[in-house]
This record gives sequence, structure tokens and C-alpha cells, in this order.
Amino acid sequence: MLSRQVELAELQPRLLAWLQEKMPEARDVAISNLERSGAGISNETFLFNLTWQDHGKPKSEGMALRCAPKSYPVYPDYDLSIQFRVMKALHGSEVPVSRVYWLEQDDKVLGTAFYVMGKIEGVVPPEFPPYHSFGVYFESTPEKRARMWWSAIEAMSRVHKANWKNLGLSFLGAPRGGTDPLDRQLDYFQRYLNWAKDLPDERQPVLESALKWLRENRYAPARVTLCWGDARMPNTMFNPEGDVVALFDWEMAFLGDPQADLAFFLLLDWVDSEGYGIPRLEGAPGRDETVQRYQELTGWKVDQLHYNEVLAVFRAGIVMLKVLKNFKKLGVAMNQDDAESNNPCTQRLAALLGLPAPGAPTRQTTRVEDVTVTVQFHLTGPGGCDWYAVCEKGAATRHDGKAENPDCTLTVSASDWAAIQRGELDRFNAWTGGKLKIDGDMTLMLQLEEAISKLN
Repeated sequence: MLSRQVELAELQPRLLAWLQEKMPEARDVAISNLERSGAGISNETFLFNLTWQDHGKPKSEGMALRCAPKSYPVYPDYDLSIQFRVMKALHGSEVPVSRVYWLEQDDKVLGTAFYVMGKIEGVVPPEFPPYHSFGVYFESTPEKRARMWWSAIEAMSRVHKANWKNLGLSFLGAPRGGTDPLDRQLDYFQRYLNWAKDLPDERQPVLESALKWLRENRYAPARVTLCWGDARMPNTMFNPEGDVVALFDWEMAFLGDPQADLAFFLLLDWVDSEGYGIPRLEGAPGRDETVQRYQELTGWKVDQLHYNEVLAVFRAGIVMLKVLKNFKKLGVAMNQDDAESNNPCTQRLAALLGLPAPGAPTRQTTRVEDVTVTVQFHLTGPGGCDWYAVCEKGAATRHDGKAENPDCTLTVSASDWAAIQRGELDRFNAWTGGKLKIDGDMTLMLQLEEAISKLN
């Protein structure tokens, strides 16, 4: 989420009072270790421990609180109950999801709708910095990366194999025959695009051309399945061995052609690597072998991948457009003036459809091992100082003072920087909240996150 709804000190007593009402038979209900979890674009998640007495016996369980957006929404109509109902229906099936407990749609409790679900232990590849440059996927061996990838594809195939009718998922809107599954998606994203524009006469030439192409080339899907809707690595949790233990973020779930999920997974992996100029990591399986493995897992032929790749980039492009507009409203410093119309998604769409490029390429793929990069740190306030890191062939050295012509400059208070290093403040939340400012080549800095962290 792009704005903090409530501070932890405000949230805890209100959440506790609500939980006590939901657990009338329990005694000594208490919350501990309440903390934010990760960086949220469309919602916000908190983790906490819940303890209580059940007929004199002490009980405890890790919980997660998921809150709907209150301001700067990313989606035009965000119904938190949809993902709650989807996860409730899937729990106990072969699709790995958290167990959901309670849904609250009265925003008077916490200021927005929310639900509570069980916490699952595991690790999630990050979206910021992209998982091809930081985190568990980056740190793994090539063999473990391949295992994580294939496990995610297997989990996605189980989503598609789920009997959505028997699971009671018809509330998502069972499509009629013919092109209706696609028509529903295109109608929704046309409304989404119109909503994302700031002015009625605003033009988004690449996105509008893509929508026209998608309308003209739609087809009748061979099958209709449950689709995850937001299939990507940062929505997947893994155990230490690299196997999937949970799939998250079901707000975009729909009934349609499962090839849409496969294409979206491949597209978002490209965005989080080459789309931002970051080389894909060794061991990460490629497009063709992923398609082949998916066909083996499902027994279905992937025969409309190009169409669904265009649809995937179109969908992601609208989301990116809205997120960038929200950044602008929040005053987040951007390094590119035309990012709303010229970004990895619009560049990709133009290439797929043979359209004129929307502008200069956003960034060339760069291996940090092949360049020398200087990152300046300007820490302000009490305890502040200036220092810079020089990274040669991926190894960083620290130097006091100010560098001449750094590739990137990071400005943040010394106290917030310390909180980031301790894991108490998420980098993305600090950036979107205005606490952290980055000037210059942000992607290079993100690629050097691991090396720079060793200097702190």
C-alpha cells in the first residue's frame, strides 16, 4: 500500500478489542510482536502472535492481518471479501494457501476492511529490490533456483486443476461459452484503464492499441479454470528446501483461460529482471522449457501463448500506470519524466505488436560485474554523515566523504537508515513514504544491494 493506514501503536489495542469479540469463549486474549510485513502496493500486511486461554489451557498461533487500501488505491474496485472467500474455499485442497479466520468489512474498526489468517513459515522472493538482484532467490544456488521455479509452476498448475465448481467458486462469475471469458477480462481492464487516467482526454497510445488488438484477436478458450490472476514469484512462499508452501494475493482471481496465469508468470519474471535491466540469474528455467513442463503437468496444450503474453503485458501496464501516478501524487522522486507512457511494459507491448516504441529504451541490461559503480550515501540528522561505496566487479568498498559524479545518490536520515539495516523499516515503504530519496541509476543500486549491505 502506498500510504500507511494506522500506526502500530494505534492498531494493536483496536485489533485486540476486535479479536476479543470474535473469541468470546477465550480468556486472556493477547497480541504480541506486531509488525509490518514487507512492501505492499495494493494492500498492507501485519504479522503478530495471538495467545489465549482455552478452558484453562494456553494456546498460541502466529497470525497475519491483511488490510484493504484506504488511500491511493491501485485497483478501481477492491473487494477484500473476494480473496477471503477464494482462500477459504481453497484451504484443505491441493492448492497451498493460508487458513483464513475472520473477515471484517466495517471500516470503523481499523479504518478499512481487513481479514485475519494463519501465518505460514517460509520465505518470499522480494519485489523490491527485484528477486533477480536480492533475497532468497538471488542467494540460492542455480539448482535451488530451478527447484523453486518448478515448484511454483507445479503449484500454479494445481490452481488450474482445482474443481472450481465443487469448491464453490462460481461466485467469481462463471463465464458463458465462446469468447466470453476474454470479454469479461477485457471489459474490466478497459474500465480500469479509463479509471487510471487522470483526465478523460488523456492518451495512452500503446495501451489503447493493445486493447484494440486484444479485442480484434480474441478467441474461445478450450477450457475455463480457476486463475490465480497475480501469478508471480513475489506472491509465492517457499520452505528452506525451495518448495512452495503458500500462494498469496488472490484479489485478481478469476475464471478463465489458465494460459493467462502462465503468461503473466513469465512476463513478471521478465519485468523483474531484463525489463529493469537486470540479468536473469543462472539456473532460472527459460520460457520454452517452462511451457513444456506446464503442458506435462496439466496435459493441456499451450496454444494461445502469444495472445496471453500481450494480455499479460497490457494488464501489468495498466497497473504500472496507476502505481506511477500514485507515486507522482505522493511526491516520490522519479528518474524518468515519461515513465507513465514509456516503461518496461509499454516497451514490451510495442515490441510484441510491432508498434512504434513509446520512447527511448528505459534501460539496457547491465551486469554489475562488468562495470564500476559509485553510490553516494547522504545520511542526515543526528549521527549523519557522507560516505560512498565503489563497486568493482560486484565487490564494494566503503569510503568517507563525497564522491565526484556518483552513479546514484541515496539520501535518508541516519536514524531511518539504521532502522532499514535492522529490518525495522522496509526500503520500499521508506522510498514511497518520502523518507528515502534515490537520485540517479536506481536499478544499479538495487543490483548492488547485497554487496552494499555488507558494508553496514
